[in-house]
Amino acid sequence: MIGAGVALLGATEAVAAELGPTVARPEGWIGTTAQWTQGLGLALGLINLVILVLAWRGLRRGGSVVAVGGMLIVGLTLLPLVVTFVGYLHGFHGMETVQSCGGCHVMTPYVNDLTDPKSEGLAAVHYKNRYIQENQCYICHSDYGMFGTAAAKMAGVRHVYYHVTGAYTLPIKIAAPYPNVRCLGCHGESQKFLKSEAHGGEVRTQLVSGTASCLDCHAPAHAPKEAR
Repeated sequence: MIGAGVALLGATEAVAAELGPTVARPEGWIGTTAQWTQGLGLALGLINLVILVLAWRGLRRGGSVVAVGGMLIVGLTLLPLVVTFVGYLHGFHGMETVQSCGGCHVMTPYVNDLTDPKSEGLAAVHYKNRYIQENQCYICHSDYGMFGTAAAKMAGVRHVYYHVTGAYTLPIKIAAPYPNVRCLGCHGESQKFLKSEAHGGEVRTQLVSGTASCLDCHAPAHAPKEAR
């Protein structure tokens, strides 16, 4: 899991370099939470290895299990659990990134379209104007609240399964109609939405109830050239 985190961080930096110059880091920048989590996991793994080596050397020199019992408990149970937990958190956080979503080749065209400044797809418009600051795929394809997060992560696991087993058909399609709540969660209280004549009266009622789709007027959500 930690190794996957290192690879994911490298991929993120590579993609960032391809997208061109970025805003300079503010003074006092010490890294992101994800980078610190990754570093903590590696440090704890190293400490765990050192403790196990010390315990092994103590036993080799004739020490009793009781004498090195504390180190064995820490090295064989406590620290491995902590490292696993940290790796688990880092891995699941990594699943939210655009780079993770583009890790399967069938999704590459959609990520390419998302980051294409010339694309007029809805996702690309949101991306190039930074309406969503990061994790754009995850933000738009997960519902709100704890259960929405859990459902999105489980859907990601299913996607990995389909990718590994090849149990999918091309072109891929969204599993269920895209719910308006994901759009309205950000746009529903914006002045641009509220003051728009196109969103007034009965139309707004239909959008809120879901009887009309936001994509009826704002499609296509994606326009991947390679997937056509």
